[in-house]
Amino acid sequence: MKLRTLLVGTLMLAWGLLPARAGARIEAWRDAGTNAVNRMPMHASFFAYESREAALAGDRKASERYLSLNGVWRFAWVEDADQRPTDFYRTDYDDGHWSTMPVPGLWEVNGYGDPLYVNIGYAWREQFRNNPPEVPVENNHVGSYRREIVIPESWRGEQIIAHFGSVTSNLSLWVNGSFVGYSEDSKLEAEFDITRYVKPGRNLMAFQVFRWCDGTYLEDQDFWRLSGVGRDCYLYARDWKHIEDVRLGASLTDDFTRGRLDVELLFPREGVRPRCGSRCRERRRAP
Repeated sequence: MKLRTLLVGTLMLAWGLLPARAGARIEAWRDAGTNAVNRMPMHASFFAYESREAALAGDRKASERYLSLNGVWRFAWVEDADQRPTDFYRTDYDDGHWSTMPVPGLWEVNGYGDPLYVNIGYAWREQFRNNPPEVPVENNHVGSYRREIVIPESWRGEQIIAHFGSVTSNLSLWVNGSFVGYSEDSKLEAEFDITRYVKPGRNLMAFQVFRWCDGTYLEDQDFWRLSGVGRDCYLYARDWKHIEDVRLGASLTDDFTRGRLDVELLFPREGVRPRCGSRCRERRRAP
């Protein structure tokens, strides 16, 4: 019975009917049921500084809890999606023949592909008939990125988050050879808890980006169609006891003569450290 179950499971995995680990997760780019894997919940824009003085200065880039990922990355670009490297995230992978790409940086203005402006219809309209969630393989450019980063010793014991400000059209992330997560929504930030994947000292970060994914069907605006990383990327560290989200609500009372400010704070549950999103959070209200 066990052998039969194992055989069926192996066949389903080979046919793509079951989720797989590591590189196989990349198939999320054509799965309408997968918008994100291990992506942290969206939240208000704020930064947790290490001291009152640093918070008053308001420069997160000067904080000891901030580490920029901007700069030059090793980069490989392919014209068609089926030409992409599938093991590039391995720590022993040789990227000596790769080129480089700035982050942030858009491929089409850095010599890879051509900028395309489309008002009505999808960018593939001359080569592919719409069939959601499927998108073309041909001319679906893929960029692969690799870079070593150094985690400060002072971050030991802290929660460490990777922040990608905007990546088009999707993002698959690996750290030190392990799959971390996946994200679509190209004009929103994507954050991942990478605490258990990193260590103080040198760490390998690798990510892969597709020109088109199933989410492209929902991003058909009147604009230039450009791919790559569009906004700042960085790591930040924070204490395990922290504010996860803030919501402020303002209203008028007493015939518009007085105001009311509602503050809603979202905290992680006491003593909980796993990457469990909204399941491990609790709300507290302060009028």
